[in-house]
Amino acid sequence: MAPLACAVLNLIAVVVLAFVLAPGTPVVTSVAAREQYVASHLFEWRAGWATWMLAAASLLWMYAWWRARVRGPDVAVTVAAIGIAADWSAEIALIVTGADGYRAIAPLAFLLTGAVANGLYTAAGIMLTLSTPLGPLARAYASLMWAAGATLSFAALVSFPLLVAIATAWLFAMFIPWCVWLGRRLR
Repeated sequence: MAPLACAVLNLIAVVVLAFVLAPGTPVVTSVAAREQYVASHLFEWRAGWATWMLAAASLLWMYAWWRARVRGPDVAVTVAAIGIAADWSAEIALIVTGADGYRAIAPLAFLLTGAVANGLYTAAGIMLTLSTPLGPLARAYASLMWAAGATLSFAALVSFPLLVAIATAWLFAMFIPWCVWLGRRLR
C-alpha cells in the first residue's frame, strides 16, 4: 500500500508542480512576475504546496515500509524524517506568506525543499537501495534515479532553476515507476 500511495501522491504533486506551481517558482526569472502569479492564484498556490506535503508524508511512509522489508538501516528513515522537516518548513512558509512575504521567504524555502530536503530524501533512498537485493539492471536504474536526485539537489544549492526543472522531471519520471515496481517486488 505505501509504495502505491507514494507513487500516486508524487505523480499528483509533480503534475501540480508543472501546471499550477511552476509560474511561482524560480524557473520564472522575474521575482515580480512570480509574486503577481502567487497573488492572483493564492488558493491554487496553497493547495499545490499542501499536495507536496502529502507527497512527502507518503515518501516517509514508503521509506519506512521499504526499510522494514529489506531490514535496511534505521538511519535511512531518520534521514528522510529530517528531510520532511526541512520540506514542510519550506512549504508551510510558502503557504503562509503567500505573495506578501514571497520575496523574503522564497530563496530560503526553495533552498530548503530543493537542496536540503531532496538531498536528504536521495541519501535515504541510496541507503535503502544499497540494502536491497537487486539485479544489475535494477541497480543501474536506481543509480540513474538517485543521480537525478543528486543533480536536483546540486542545482537547487547553486540556484540553477533550469537544471532544477530538468532534474525534477528526470527524477520523478524514474521514481514513480520505481515505487510501483518496488511495491510488487518486495510484497
